[in-house]
Amino acid sequence: MNRVYLVATAASKMEAKVQEIVEALTKVGLIASVYKPFDVVSAADSVEEIKAGKSAVLMEKICADFLKQDFDAVDAVVVEGATGMNDVIAHKYNDDLASALDAKIFADGEDADLFCPKRLLRCEKCLAADLAEPAAERRVSQAMFRASLLSKASKSVKRIVLPEGSEPRTVQAACLAVERNIAVPVLIGKKEEIEATAKSVGVKLPANIEIIEPSAELAEKYVPTLVELRKAKGMTPESARVALSDNVMLATMMLKFGEVDGLVSGAIHSTADTLRPALQIIRTAPGVKSVSSVFFMCMKDKTYIYGDCAINLNPLAEELADIALQCDDTAKAFGLPSRVAMLSYSTINSGKGPDADLVVAATAAAKAARPEMLVDGPLQYDAATVPSVGSLKAPNSPVAGKATVFVFPDLSAGNIGYKAVQRSAHGTIAIGPMLQGLAKPVNDLSRRPRRRHRLHDRPHRSAGPGLVICHSATSFRP
Repeated sequence: MNRVYLVATAASKMEAKVQEIVEALTKVGLIASVYKPFDVVSAADSVEEIKAGKSAVLMEKICADFLKQDFDAVDAVVVEGATGMNDVIAHKYNDDLASALDAKIFADGEDADLFCPKRLLRCEKCLAADLAEPAAERRVSQAMFRASLLSKASKSVKRIVLPEGSEPRTVQAACLAVERNIAVPVLIGKKEEIEATAKSVGVKLPANIEIIEPSAELAEKYVPTLVELRKAKGMTPESARVALSDNVMLATMMLKFGEVDGLVSGAIHSTADTLRPALQIIRTAPGVKSVSSVFFMCMKDKTYIYGDCAINLNPLAEELADIALQCDDTAKAFGLPSRVAMLSYSTINSGKGPDADLVVAATAAAKAARPEMLVDGPLQYDAATVPSVGSLKAPNSPVAGKATVFVFPDLSAGNIGYKAVQRSAHGTIAIGPMLQGLAKPVNDLSRRPRRRHRLHDRPHRSAGPGLVICHSATSFRP
C-alpha cells in the first residue's frame, strides 16, 4: 500500500464518491481497498474527542486500527472522511486524519481549499494527474509512529525494570503498560511506598505488576559479578555492596543477569546517573565504540530523528561518523526512512573553519564506513529540509531538501535544536532520549515537572515514561 486518498464530501454523496475513486484506481491497474474510520470511533465520539482537545488521541486510535488492517496486497486505500459533523469540526477531522494517514484529500466542496490545500484534489482530472505520478514515499505521522510503537511492543512483551519504582509518573506508566499489554513492568522500591504513590495518583496496581524490594540479601548475589567487572577500577566486595544500594545499579545488574529485558530510568535521576552504571556494566554492543542518543521528533505529519542531543559533548570526526551510523540503524529499526544530514553552519563548502572541517571529515568517514547509506554534509538545517533551498545550495546531494535524520555537530547544538523545535513547533512531541550503542536496552527520561501523562491522553511536549517503556520494549534488534 503506497497511496491513501481521503474523501471529503457530503454524507449523501460519500458512497458514490468513494466508488468513483476506487474505479479510477482500478482503471489504471491499481488494487484498492476502502477504510471506514467511523467503524473504530463513531462520528459522535469523534466530535466529543475533538471538542475536548483530544484530536491527537483520536488520530492515534484510528492509526492503531489502520495498522491492524491487511493492506499488504493493495496498492491504494480510500478512506471515508467526516460525515455527521458541522463544517468546522469536519474540516478539522479531515485535515487531522489526512495528516495522520499521510493521505491526499479528494474534496468537491466550494470551501475545500480553506483546509489542507497542499493535499487537495478537487476533480477527476486532478486525481488522474496524481495517479500518473510515481507514488511518493509515505511519511510517518506522529499518530502513526505512536500507534506503531504500541503495536510492536504488544506483539513481543518484554520485562522492563523501573528502578524509580515509587515515583508518580513511573507508577502511572507501569499501570498503563500492563493495561495496554506493552510490557511487564518490574518496579524496584518499597511496596508500601509504591502502593501509597498509586493511591495518591488515583491508579490501581494491577496484580501482574512485579514489585522488588531492595535489600542487602538481594544485592549480595550480584556482588561477585560486580567485583569481577570492576576490579580493574579497584572495586571490592564492600564497595560493590555500597554501589548496589543504589536502585539504578541494582536494576542494571538485573539486566546484566538477563532477569529483565530493558531498563528505564531518569524521572528522578540525571542522565549521567542512569548512563554511568550501564556503561560500566552493560557496556557497548560489539563493534560499537561509543554510546549516543536520539530523540524522535514527532510532528503532526512526519517524524524525524535528531542525534546526539543528550550524551556526547564535543565528538571528534570519527565519533560523529559513528553517531550517524547508529542513527541510520535506529531509523531503519523503527521503520523510518533514513537520509542522514550532517548539520553545520556551512552547506557543502560555503563556510570555512574548524567546526565545518570537522563535519566534512565526519561525513567522509560515515560514507567510507557505510557506502550504501544516504548521508551528506555539511548541510545547514534549511538546506537539509527545504527542497528549494537544498536544490539551490547542494544541487547534487542525495539528502539535501529531503533529510529525515539529523546529526548535530555537538551537544550544545543538538540540545538547543531539539528543544527549540519541541517548544516552538505546534503539536510536536519529543520522545527520548533513546540510548544507542549499548549491548542491552537502557533508556533515559527527560525530567520535567510532574504532570499526569497517559499514553492516550493529549500528548505532552516531552513523552512520558509510558512511551519510553515502549521504546525499551521495541528497541531489541533481531
